[in-house]
Amino acid sequence: MSVRQIAAEDFVLEPGEAPFDIVFAVRVGALDGRHPEAGRCALERVAAALVPGGRLFVDGGQPLREILMPPRR
Repeated sequence: MSVRQIAAEDFVLEPGEAPFDIVFAVRVGALDGRHPEAGRCALERVAAALVPGGRLFVDGGQPLREILMPPRR
């Protein structure tokens, strides 16, 4: 397992880093609807760092909330 801490809207893979299967976002204002522009940017960044079919889970209480990623083009 690999873990990184970074602002979601700044998230990019490091050189040589493999894409993630699962991303967990904890206390991310950009993904709770309060900051729509930052949210769009964060989702684009996360989607680019996931393997096809990868999943994004957001801490929104219990249970975790999954944000469905758009299919890759």
